[in-house]
Amino acid sequence: MEIVEQQKDMVMSHDAEAKWAVVVEDRLAPMPRRLVKARDILHQAAAPPGMRLVRDLNSPNDVAFDPEEVVDLAAGNVFRLVAACATSQAGSRDAPPKLAFVVDDRWEVTVQPRQTGQTLRALLAVPDDVALFRDFESPRDERIEDHERVEFADGPVFVTRAAAPPRFTIIVQGTPHEWSKRRITYTEVVTLFDPQYPQHPEITYSVTYKNGPAQNPEGILAPGASVKVKDRMVFNVSSTSQS
Repeated sequence: MEIVEQQKDMVMSHDAEAKWAVVVEDRLAPMPRRLVKARDILHQAAAPPGMRLVRDLNSPNDVAFDPEEVVDLAAGNVFRLVAACATSQAGSRDAPPKLAFVVDDRWEVTVQPRQTGQTLRALLAVPDDVALFRDFESPRDERIEDHERVEFADGPVFVTRAAAPPRFTIIVQGTPHEWSKRRITYTEVVTLFDPQYPQHPEITYSVTYKNGPAQNPEGILAPGASVKVKDRMVFNVSSTSQS
């Protein structure tokens, strides 16, 4: 009854709750909710009999749970197993817990509960050409944009989906161009400025940009490099030498 009441308090504005998962001994196991008993985690993680669940902290002093104890996964969802006779419940709860963020059944561990869409993509190696969603127990998942804050306690399970091709207008040396990729390379910028550039690689150009996204608001685009694109991003291109 206590678990039911606590779960009611955590229902979000969405029609369903966020999905949860744990990592036990480096194995991923989905969980039915954020608050679960230790014995249920042991069962769903296929733990051998006679083992006790221990929350993995960024410290030598991990925290063990009694089988009937309610575990709040928002306080850490990475665990290890020890023989029940080899540990007690004593442990330091001051150290930061290890947290497993999950996307498409892949997971990475951090101790930082506050992320953004951008840092989460970097942590989980999510490509730029897919959309990132927090996974809910309903078809109505929540899309996460790069600039949005992501709190671990709101749910650590995410999925990706094919994103509609982006449509940007970029300005290259004063001329607008339509662009349909999330990144642009040095060669692509220079070719928009000089369509003959691929046939004349002996010409070198200086490329700078401004009005870019938060990750790269302004800077120099060097040969061989690329940058993320934002609508109305401005590129300045000038020839520097010719052999």
